Amino acid sequence: MNWKNERTMPRIFSFFRRPFRLMLACWLLGTLFACSRRDAEVTDYPLERVLQLFHDERAPQVLVTAHRARHTRYPENSLAAIRDAIAGGADIVEVDVRTTRDGRMILMHDSDIDRTTDGRGKVKDLTWKELQQYHLQGGGDTCRIPLLEEALLTARGRIMVDLDMKGVHVLPLVRMVQHTGTARQVIFFDADTAVLDSVLLVDSTLMIMPRAHDTAELRRLLIRYDAPVVHIDDSFFTPEVVRAIRDDGARVWINALGKPDLMAAAGIWKGYKELTGGGAGILQTDRPVRLNIYLTKQGLR
Repeated sequence: MNWKNERTMPRIFSFFRRPFRLMLACWLLGTLFACSRRDAEVTDYPLERVLQLFHDERAPQVLVTAHRARHTRYPENSLAAIRDAIAGGADIVEVDVRTTRDGRMILMHDSDIDRTTDGRGKVKDLTWKELQQYHLQGGGDTCRIPLLEEALLTARGRIMVDLDMKGVHVLPLVRMVQHTGTARQVIFFDADTAVLDSVLLVDSTLMIMPRAHDTAELRRLLIRYDAPVVHIDDSFFTPEVVRAIRDDGARVWINALGKPDLMAAAGIWKGYKELTGGGAGILQTDRPVRLNIYLTKQGLR
């Protein structure tokens, strides 16, 4: 386009006179530069209130966890997705942590980078420098795989973080959390109790989240840990199970992923209603803003 052409300029300005077109242009520009902004302005959600509610298993408010951050708008496990989850009012952001060949901790769900980037290979076989040549899918040329440290600093003082440990060594992970000053807002999650034991062995004050797959396993976990939250599956989401977890002083964490989220996307709130009505205290979702809206209307925020 010739920007010096006098006949072109009026057409450009007339395009932006329409409010809808101006909003569309702003949205496109915001999306384009989302990953390149290092300190994007967001609406801070009150972390102190979230922490207070998190540790009050009897509180009626339901907390919202953004699964892999707000990945429906930005690349999953990206800094932009974390910032957007904060701006959207999520209470907790869930991210996945893996270790590179040279020992750097990064955010990545899969064991390889094939699905989420324009590169290929296993995370454990690639160095941090090698990974930086690739871009996250859907994020543009400036959106790259973030370090865990960057993610924690982005979340510090703003939002709780659920760290899904994908085979990372516990000691350096704990040290990184301590180094970034985020220990009080981080939850360590792994289905393997040996990993959770290792976390507590390094620092017994840290928060862990065990996961139960049936009532028998739940009983063992409640005896074994004094955890502030327990992850359960909907296959045994019953009043008795909820009561047992609450009586143990913990919150009930359950997924709204899949059917409940899909129904909500279509404006049907039945799935969310069944989960909150059944006593769920924390819902992990792919639709954090939509869930937030529903909970607010129900007086559960």
